[in-house]
Amino acid sequence: MFASAIRAWALCLVRVFFPTRAVGGATRVPAAGPVVVVANHPNGLLDPLVLRLALGRPVAFLAKSTFWDNLFFRQCVEAFGALPVYRAHEADTTQNERTFGKAHELLRGGGWLALFPEGKSHDATTLQPLKTGAARIALGAGVPITVLPVGLCFDSKAVFRSGVTVAVGVPLRVEPGDPDDRAAVQALTRRMGEALGEVVLQAEDAAVWRGLLAVAAWSGAADPVSREARARALAARWRSLLADDPAAAESVAADVRSFARALREVGVADPFAVEAAEPVSQVGPLLGLGLLAPVALVGAVMAWVPYRLVRPAAARIAGGAVDVMGTVKLLLGFSVLGLTYAAWAGLAAFLAAPTGLAAAVLAALGSLTLGPLAGWAALLYAERLALRRDALRGIGVRLFSPQVALALADRRRELAMRVEAALAGG
Repeated sequence: MFASAIRAWALCLVRVFFPTRAVGGATRVPAAGPVVVVANHPNGLLDPLVLRLALGRPVAFLAKSTFWDNLFFRQCVEAFGALPVYRAHEADTTQNERTFGKAHELLRGGGWLALFPEGKSHDATTLQPLKTGAARIALGAGVPITVLPVGLCFDSKAVFRSGVTVAVGVPLRVEPGDPDDRAAVQALTRRMGEALGEVVLQAEDAAVWRGLLAVAAWSGAADPVSREARARALAARWRSLLADDPAAAESVAADVRSFARALREVGVADPFAVEAAEPVSQVGPLLGLGLLAPVALVGAVMAWVPYRLVRPAAARIAGGAVDVMGTVKLLLGFSVLGLTYAAWAGLAAFLAAPTGLAAAVLAALGSLTLGPLAGWAALLYAERLALRRDALRGIGVRLFSPQVALALADRRRELAMRVEAALAGG
């Protein structure tokens, strides 16, 4: 029961942290195991939890053995069936044989196991060289295994209330083999790398990576799945352009950067806010914001300051490692806000105590109920206000600088045409 509570709590937090979880290729997910899921590893402990939610399967995973040194983390990872991996600089690696045995037992029982063959989470915008552990586990299970490649693409992996796109690739069939056969292990590792390369968005640096997503959206890919898939197609073409015609590739990149600067200068992030925003379409959402404002204000008064302190504190704890920033923010935010609401409940009970014990208990329970609900309202208000702000700025540009709005629309269409030509190989 305790493990079930931890799973429910952790998955609920991930749903709150990443409210938009779009899955592409969901029909490729096998109906049953045994399945080894191989994925890229950009976001620490959140990656296996996102996989579990996106695939809708009870996926276990491997985690570094040091998590078992801390009682809290041990309870958390074991609640998800995690198995320890012993790394040379941290522990005796001969213990991995026991871990491999448990992994094989899980797979022979038809289970699901998520592996991150890059070996550790990272901030790079390209796949890192794959370790051979995933191939050895798959070959040594003693039963036919389905290897399912999955690509994770976070909009802003350290930003609370952002989104993630999950791309499911073509499953690989792996027959039982010898995990000590070096050639077989390397061959399967190469197959896994090629399969992951088909579903992971890669670019030479972070600026190009983000530019590919932006261009994909500007050229007509509206929903997250289409945008990420189009960005991957563009990335493949981009690599060809860099090899065949570096000057042409740089010309396209310069146009993208110039267009992004023009948008920043008028204070708008989304070009479609300038092209399509209609004043009348904003009336309903603005009224909704007005109705939500009083409850959001209560939530802000109760927890806004602690909430805002989480980010700098998490950044300090993470030490600049963006790949673990989301994990730290999630755990720290839950702890800080929990203590904050508990403090408010204690204050409410103290103020009500002179009127009796029952009144104090009711005041505390009321505060514990009101606090999280009002905090949730404050989050929704902030999100919707940000969306309306961009739309209203777009309306302002159209009303007061119509020539600028027309020029931006023309430039966006021209850029989309260039992207189309690049994707078509033109």
